[in-house]
Amino acid sequence: MLNKRKRLLQGILVVSAIEILCFYFIGRNYLFVNGLDNMMIYIVLGNVFFFASYFLLVEPSNFRKKYILISIAYALLVVAPFVYKSRVPNFNVDDAKQIIERTEGGHVIKDRKFSGTIVDYSGQEVYIITMEKNSKVERFAFDPNTEKYYTFAN
Repeated sequence: MLNKRKRLLQGILVVSAIEILCFYFIGRNYLFVNGLDNMMIYIVLGNVFFFASYFLLVEPSNFRKKYILISIAYALLVVAPFVYKSRVPNFNVDDAKQIIERTEGGHVIKDRKFSGTIVDYSGQEVYIITMEKNSKVERFAFDPNTEKYYTFAN
């Protein structure tokens, strides 16, 4: 019985670690827009909740609660990648740079004044792309969901 319990706990830890790593490496390409970084926090909190309930509910009268909580934890681990995938925007930051370079001309440079993303007036997170064209610096806000961009803070 103890060996079965260890395997269960190890399996949950391994699946959680794999999900967190995948979420990190996928989200990094999108600069963690649309709350992509929050999913990793939810998995860690879910694991804390799971382990606390697993080790605290050891009385025979609490077994039904324990199995319900374990089922919820597994369901969250299974549902998390689908929720994450639904939040991933259509374009990553490299796609945005290529689109703006191709349509505007010039070349993308690193911006020391603005970070990679901001929230625009409509509440959407947008990428800030800075480019140099004819010795002039221009900034563009690129919406990763719609592929639309506009000049920003020039």
